Amino acid sequence: MKRSAPELNGKDTLAGQLGVLTRTSVLLRRFLSDRQGIGGVEFALLAPMLIVIYLCAFELMMGFTVAKKATAASSTIADLVSREDKVTKSDLAGMVDVADAIFVPYSVNNLSLKITGVKVDANKQATVAWSWSNTGTAPYGVGAAVKVPDDMLIASTFLVHSELSVGHELLLYLPALSGQNIKNITIPREFFFRQRVGDNITCNDC
Repeated sequence: MKRSAPELNGKDTLAGQLGVLTRTSVLLRRFLSDRQGIGGVEFALLAPMLIVIYLCAFELMMGFTVAKKATAASSTIADLVSREDKVTKSDLAGMVDVADAIFVPYSVNNLSLKITGVKVDANKQATVAWSWSNTGTAPYGVGAAVKVPDDMLIASTFLVHSELSVGHELLLYLPALSGQNIKNITIPREFFFRQRVGDNITCNDC
């Protein structure tokens, strides 16, 4: 004679459902309170951002350092030339070595240097007296007008204008994140210095 399976009443069904919910709740709380491996997950999420921030900071530091040296080189060259009463092409060519020495330990890429003698007459008209560049040709014609800062425009004076630019290559350049045209940037600096002694600096072979 076969026995039929016992029938479950409503109370038994409710108790079973509550038991399942209780076990699920316990498992969920245990999962949420488990801290094993959470440090590894956080590191995996934060590491890429931290690396990018570090690389950007390094690139900025390099760029600011090169820019600072470009400023020092251009101002030093103008200062040295302004101390003379006459110069030659050979003297001006030696200013490239001065710039190289200032940029140590960094190598100089695509250095461009222009040095111009600027005569300011009694009417405060500034014109080119002579000019020189490291390319071998005079960058400006004699007598050409020169734009001089207002605080330097004093009648019957002589100024030395130095223009220096240097190329800087982004060491951490990522072509996937930026355009090809920003891999190399140019850092320009220019200064006007008034002649220290006298009212004229000559360059007969410029």
